[in-house]
Amino acid sequence: MATQQTLPSDDGDISIQGETFSRADIILQVEKIIDSRHFRNSKRYPSFLSFIVEQTLAGATHLLKERTLGTDVFGRPSDYDTNADPIVRVTAGEIRKRIAQYYQESGHEEELRVYLPVGSYVPQFLHAKHAPSFAEHLTTSETEIVAPLPEETTISDPVPPSLLASSSDRKGLPWWGLLVIVASALALGCTGLFIKRYKEQQPIRTFWAPILSSGQQVLIVMGVHSLSPQGGDIATDQPAASSSNTGPQSMLDSMTEWDMVPISDIASYSKVTDLLTRAPRSYRLKGSSDTSLEELRQGPVILIGGLDNIWTIRLTSGLRFYFSRNGHLSSSILDHEQPSKILTFNNMQLVHSDSRDYAIVANYFDPTIRQHVLIAAGIGKSGTQAAAEFVTSNDELKSWMVEKGLTPSKNFELVLATNTINGEPGPPSVIASTSW
Repeated sequence: MATQQTLPSDDGDISIQGETFSRADIILQVEKIIDSRHFRNSKRYPSFLSFIVEQTLAGATHLLKERTLGTDVFGRPSDYDTNADPIVRVTAGEIRKRIAQYYQESGHEEELRVYLPVGSYVPQFLHAKHAPSFAEHLTTSETEIVAPLPEETTISDPVPPSLLASSSDRKGLPWWGLLVIVASALALGCTGLFIKRYKEQQPIRTFWAPILSSGQQVLIVMGVHSLSPQGGDIATDQPAASSSNTGPQSMLDSMTEWDMVPISDIASYSKVTDLLTRAPRSYRLKGSSDTSLEELRQGPVILIGGLDNIWTIRLTSGLRFYFSRNGHLSSSILDHEQPSKILTFNNMQLVHSDSRDYAIVANYFDPTIRQHVLIAAGIGKSGTQAAAEFVTSNDELKSWMVEKGLTPSKNFELVLATNTINGEPGPPSVIASTSW
């Protein structure tokens, strides 16, 4: 059955025979498959399936060739003999069978279908009513395979005590037999560590799915501070370089007036970029004062900083929770639905005092710029640090997402609180949230 499948659109959707799936829906379905009993005890199959799905969502299906997959997924040299080493074909055939087994189990009948056609390494994403039968995948192997690969070591029962017996009980065991036992034990340990790490990272992958699955470069916009003689915060002025100095401007003047970023925001930036680098996902950095609306429309956006980031103020103004400056002394987070609910932080208090700071975290598709936006922004510096910790921490994300039952396809905004002790932020806690 021929299926019409378009490349991902700018807003992250894939259209298939009149049905539209978001990138987040597809990634969530792949997560379900990989976490099933058919995949979770393997290292080879989850990594292969994740790679071909990620490349397809990024529009890079030209990379899904046997030799390229052997090199990128399995670490084979670029000139390896694909006839002598059919690992890609064998793995693809086994994945087809395991996916078929997954969908034949009760409870998966109406789920989005992830389908890998025979003879292709480009996955298709189908509605259940459009999906072809998986029966052939349960019985058909790749006809071009000339020699089977050794079965992959998977996690099973612990090593029997008999294998750990004393040397006197193994007098007839040859030296290579001992090597096999040791190698098997190491393989079991390594596979176990891989699966443990994979599951530990699941909250991060789910939360960041809309950004990490995008084929476009991520734009990180940092808040900046002004140290001009007037002393005003750039976030409350015009985003363009509208300096009060009408004469020629030196490099130092430009830097102090438009490019000052607090160390606390740099620490938050480092947490975010470390996650993007490990994904891996390419990104670029700009200051809020010299970022244009057109630049925001070119790919996913991450905004770091609250009152010092004009784009944070502008994009949150239409959300339920938003920032407000109360003159020069303090600032607040307000609630459009409960105007009487005001969370205030005094920026004029002593640096090493004990206080309570607040932050906004938002993860949503913005209709104005038609891109996905992630915001980590505090009223004070401690709030921004707490927000960055929250969005990059598996423990923080897991407890909150499980409680709310949120998925990557939902937009949401939440308010965090953090108690600062001697000027240092404590753990973030969610005190308000909304989703749509």
